[in-house]
Amino acid sequence: MAAMTVPFVRTLAELHAGYRSFPARTRAHVLGRFLTCPFLAVVGEIPAGARVLEIGAGHGIFSFLAAANGARRVVAVDPDLRKSLPSFRHPAVGFVAGFDDAVAGRFDVVAMIDVLYKVPLHEWDALFARVAERLVPGGTFLLKEMDPEHRLKGWWNRAQEGAAAALALTLGRSFAYETPAMMRRRLERAGFVGLRARPLGRWYPHAHVLYSAHRPQA
Repeated sequence: MAAMTVPFVRTLAELHAGYRSFPARTRAHVLGRFLTCPFLAVVGEIPAGARVLEIGAGHGIFSFLAAANGARRVVAVDPDLRKSLPSFRHPAVGFVAGFDDAVAGRFDVVAMIDVLYKVPLHEWDALFARVAERLVPGGTFLLKEMDPEHRLKGWWNRAQEGAAAALALTLGRSFAYETPAMMRRRLERAGFVGLRARPLGRWYPHAHVLYSAHRPQA
């Protein structure tokens, strides 16, 4: 299966159509997230026709884009009922209100977009083990996080997250990041292979980095 190529202008039109019935505040949030997060680069890593699980989907931006650009089936799971219940409707996307262990079955791709930092550090290894169990042999784990080695962008990220927490826009009280080298070692301990860390923050106010890893074929 070939990876997707996702055009920017078409995606804006699709997002507008998909979220036009939402309140103005939600639409503004979706647009802001799309413009400041490299969703298209991550979606471009998904093979056409893949079955996708997104953990911590929020308003489902990534899940919507994955389905709109060729994913066969997407399951979006999030514990925040404010986001998972009044979600958009797409024939290829199913929303689940809960945590990652609320979903059964296996997927070609498991994605987490700016979620891990909200999970306490001591729970990461167990979470990665569960992700591996959700993947088919050879399946792909796409993990988009921030690189804490970029101090200026890290300061801006902390300020933004502090404001979001004060406004109760996100769940979770943790704020934990690891360097790409540390994350690589952690993913290797979890049994993933073919690891790659791809910096994506050059044109963004945040130090985005995309980790891709695979469950072994055997």
